Amino acid sequence: MRLLTVLLASSLLAAQTSTTGSLAGIVVDPTGALLPAAHLILKDNAKGTIQEVDSDAEGSYQVPFLAPANYTVTVSHVGFKTESYAVTVSLGPPTTLNAKLAIAPAQFTVSVTDEAAWLRAENGDYATTLKGSQISQVPNPGNDLTYIPQTSPGALMNTEGGGGPFSIQGMPAWSNVYTLNGMTQNSMGFNDAETGALNLLLGQNQIQEATIVSNGYSGQFGRLAGTDISFITKSGGSQFHGNAEYFWNGRILNANEYFQ
Repeated sequence: MRLLTVLLASSLLAAQTSTTGSLAGIVVDPTGALLPAAHLILKDNAKGTIQEVDSDAEGSYQVPFLAPANYTVTVSHVGFKTESYAVTVSLGPPTTLNAKLAIAPAQFTVSVTDEAAWLRAENGDYATTLKGSQISQVPNPGNDLTYIPQTSPGALMNTEGGGGPFSIQGMPAWSNVYTLNGMTQNSMGFNDAETGALNLLLGQNQIQEATIVSNGYSGQFGRLAGTDISFITKSGGSQFHGNAEYFWNGRILNANEYFQ
């Protein structure tokens, strides 16, 4: 099982990007034996799109380059009960979903509503993911996207000036990498984030999901030794919806500057 996990991790290394996630796992029978040729159907609950994949000869499967969203995964095999899982695929490191199929004397479906476990066995990336509903509740003076990663574990405000507003895990504030829909958003001069009102980057109401990888040991998180912060913007679904937010920051609400 340990060898299988290592092989799965190496094969997924190139299947993750700064705009997508992935799903991986194994399919077993009630005794824990691996089931080859199990059929998996992934349905995006918001958009209704469907992807299909079969487990290989070792009973493992992987679905790379998935858009971050909530999915319903249906697993079936001849002679076994069909089961459905609700799983959330997040941006960045792969999500794990291991399925166990019971022997079925008759054909019927069992729905499992629990999400996949948070434990990621594929790699050692430490990631924090915030959904749009969480981002909207984070205090954000100036509608600055750099306030989002400051809520992740190990983040400290940079009070020395230069190189960005924060550091994580002791790395310099200028070693962080920011991407928006896969495009780099770092300043060419100081390597800080092109965010806030002056740089005209999108505000928090346009962000669907943000992932902060604070120890990017996998191959797709490279370039700098600090934190990788990936944002993806909201996209449409099969239901009509919308919202509006208004930000106002008057000087009566602000404390005096240091020299005042």
